[in-house]
Amino acid sequence: MSEKRNALPPGADVPPRRTPQDLNQRRMTAFFSAALCTVAAHGFLFTNEFFSHDSVSYFNYTEWGFPFYTGIGRFLIPVYEACKGQVAAPWLIGLLFTLWMGLTGIVVTDLLAIQTPSGVGLACGLLCTNISISLTGATYVYCMDEYAFALLCAATAAFLFLRGGRLALLGVLPLLASLSIYQPYATVTAVLCLLALIRDASDGRRFRTVLVRGITALVLLAASYLLYYGLWTLLRVLLRVPQTRDVVSFRDFGALERLISANTSFFGFLFRPGVVLGAVRPIAHGFLLALLFWRLLRVLSNGRVPVPNRILLLVLAALLPAALYSVAFVMPGEAHDLTAYARELFYLLPLSLLDTPRREHDTLRRIASAERVTVCVLLSVLLWHHVVYANQAYMKKDLEKTSTLMLAARIVDRIESVPGYVPGETRVAFAGRLDDNEPLDVPLDAFGGFRTQTGLWHAHAATYNFGRYITKYLQYPINWDTESGVTRSELAQAMPAFPAAGSVRMIDGVVVVKLSG
Repeated sequence: MSEKRNALPPGADVPPRRTPQDLNQRRMTAFFSAALCTVAAHGFLFTNEFFSHDSVSYFNYTEWGFPFYTGIGRFLIPVYEACKGQVAAPWLIGLLFTLWMGLTGIVVTDLLAIQTPSGVGLACGLLCTNISISLTGATYVYCMDEYAFALLCAATAAFLFLRGGRLALLGVLPLLASLSIYQPYATVTAVLCLLALIRDASDGRRFRTVLVRGITALVLLAASYLLYYGLWTLLRVLLRVPQTRDVVSFRDFGALERLISANTSFFGFLFRPGVVLGAVRPIAHGFLLALLFWRLLRVLSNGRVPVPNRILLLVLAALLPAALYSVAFVMPGEAHDLTAYARELFYLLPLSLLDTPRREHDTLRRIASAERVTVCVLLSVLLWHHVVYANQAYMKKDLEKTSTLMLAARIVDRIESVPGYVPGETRVAFAGRLDDNEPLDVPLDAFGGFRTQTGLWHAHAATYNFGRYITKYLQYPINWDTESGVTRSELAQAMPAFPAAGSVRMIDGVVVVKLSG
């Protein structure tokens, strides 16, 4: 039986046809909306520099070779970085990030058939201001464009999986690329497929078609993981590199425990007050959930939607919360703000279901129009929240860097005052971390809320690699001791923490700096 014979009757909930001109205009809107929101949220990041955490170590890409990346399963990163040059340059990273996120916006809005200019603009804006992206920029800026490319690959894989035929098989390649750059973003592929299937089921598309598309996507998703793991294993064997990270962990946590964790983590994200704008974010989330529930009830009570579709829709809706936080299911113990990008794809569902103009009767048209306006207002508030969040997070990191470098200069001065010290020759060892120095770790009240966010807990930059702040930022010649173990000696353990007298001293020919107790 053809799709035409199974089509819904005139006046049903079916999107109008779109011309190629409409499609091109929508894609231009997607790209430029992503670019505009990128500048608004991340412009400060891309026009300044405040490397922190691993970014200080990865300032120069060539310091980390192919074997290292192979060990953590991100073996495509060195190939990508070879095209960027050897230095992590924020402005170049920003240009590439804008390009990849603009293209991702085009793919996602095409996949979910989001059609109005406001819907397309909001979808793309929320994709590139995702809190996970902002925290990546604040803590690991050197890989921000790489992760954006991984997102583009993940979205392209979902698009191809649901096209069917040979194109579906081609979707394995971009998902392999996404996994080879940043494994957690492969969950984006699964979530986008699920969102598209929910839309198809609610619009009354033939049950068999929706089911086949879903099974195909699931099989190809699993096949991509297996192929990736096989390729990764082969590279590790050839290079004799040990595996240092799991792509999917089956240890320590049972399936039920993972499922409960994924669901509770997602709803915790929805109803936890925002770091900025306080209760506004959970209130907006509550209204969005109410609109989606209202939409679900309308579909379930619509006699024109086949019964199998309604049953399938209930199943897919029940799976959605766990899918949105599926990183807690596939990678328990590593689910945190940086890896949970997929949770904010929740914002795309009301746009996909409610934002598109439809052929409806007058009363339903007025209701749908009110729904679309409400969705746009709520998502505009959330988009503004994300822009404010990103800018404040970057401002905090900039202040962290400044205060850390000022303390680094003071520490260098103390090192030089140690009798017998010769710059560049005498070994220097650091005990503890400056960001764990309690007397000095007093953040500004204005950024108090950020102490709950990944990588933004302290008043100073993360200094587990403090020597690199001295060698890279201050460009001071220091012979950094990382192997002698002198910091574990009794004399070093008895030293007070900086800036107390005696916090910098010579022990067995090594200058020891006690950063924290």
